[in-house]
Amino acid sequence: MNKWYKLDNAAKLFPSVTNTKNTSVYRISAVLKDRIDADALQRAADTVFDRFPMFTVKLRKGVFWNYLDENTEKIVIEEDEQYPCRDIDPNTNNGYLFKVLYYQNRVSIEVFHSLTDGNGTIEFLKSLLYYYLIYLGKNIDPEGKILLADTGVDVLDMEDSFRRYYKDCYVERVITSKSYHVKGTRFEHFGNNVVHGVVSASALNALAKQKGCTITAYLTTLLIYSIYQTRIKFSEQNAPVVISIPANLRKAFPSRTLRNFFGVVNIGIKVTEDASFDELIIRVNEMLKQKTGKENLQNIIYNNVALERNKATLFIPLFLKSWFVDFGFRTLGESRRTMTLSNVGNIILPQQMYDYIDVIEAVVYPSNKSPVSCGVCTVNDKLTITFTRSIVEADILQYFFSYLAAQAELDVRVYSNDWGRNG
Repeated sequence: MNKWYKLDNAAKLFPSVTNTKNTSVYRISAVLKDRIDADALQRAADTVFDRFPMFTVKLRKGVFWNYLDENTEKIVIEEDEQYPCRDIDPNTNNGYLFKVLYYQNRVSIEVFHSLTDGNGTIEFLKSLLYYYLIYLGKNIDPEGKILLADTGVDVLDMEDSFRRYYKDCYVERVITSKSYHVKGTRFEHFGNNVVHGVVSASALNALAKQKGCTITAYLTTLLIYSIYQTRIKFSEQNAPVVISIPANLRKAFPSRTLRNFFGVVNIGIKVTEDASFDELIIRVNEMLKQKTGKENLQNIIYNNVALERNKATLFIPLFLKSWFVDFGFRTLGESRRTMTLSNVGNIILPQQMYDYIDVIEAVVYPSNKSPVSCGVCTVNDKLTITFTRSIVEADILQYFFSYLAAQAELDVRVYSNDWGRNG
């Protein structure tokens, strides 16, 4: 790889908006059926090190833009002793912007979002788990579904696909109103509580099909409905509930990049007292179809890249760019969303690996104005819905899971890290 390279277009946002309470750090975890062997996991991390050069970097500040610099230090795995999605201090981590963590049966990858999106992290986790099982003496046929350490790095893995698929176009600006914001009592000891609910993916998919929608549309609707029933229904405020959904641009624009390549679509509804759940599903499904259509995603790419290509911004010093980016994030990003729901999809593994893995979890970091987030991930027909919150109140997720169990009649297995329950 080059000694240094530019951050991809999406990655440029995160250094400017990150702080201890908005960490831009997400987590993908695999819960295995047996306890983790730390020595085998370290060997696996050492093995995949060179196959993922986009992970083995340090973040540097330039005069006009941040950039990523090659990092040849050893990545050292750590036992997980903290809450999920904590900020990553490069000074305590050999300069890396990601961590490999383990605790009992769980292997976690925590990633600062400037490195890559969920798709890139999933590929890293798959390779790590494959070599981990190999070093435990398991017989695994990779079936062409794993990025193997000895296959070398393809230039397309490193591509900034925003630049490749940028197309000059006209995008009409629409000013939207502020959304409803969830408020609550911060934990006495700052940190993130996570609650996971596991359901049958095929059963949920059948339920969604009955309603004429996708799993993501069904869960988005239930999230909006839960927020309305627990928070808005009995208050005088009736601002729209807006769910931000990261969309994997690789589905519309062929790319195999392992860097960031996603856009965010907002699904917002002003719920009224007489609106039924089934009526909301129809509206959410139509909006989601329209906003994840290729034309709209092309507009997102244009919006993301246009500012960067503007010659007037090229020579603005980094500290001024950072101020404007942070201001834009707070006024146009944070104030326009109620919550984030990220569905990283169904994880495809070599058949023999399914025997060793129970579930895979996606943990999305909360932020100051959006203290509850939701991540969804599926493996081997087990769909895990993970709520991450920095506030004590759990009414929204309690309603959400109760609805799935009682109204949708799904078997839901719930577990938590219990952060904040003891003060």
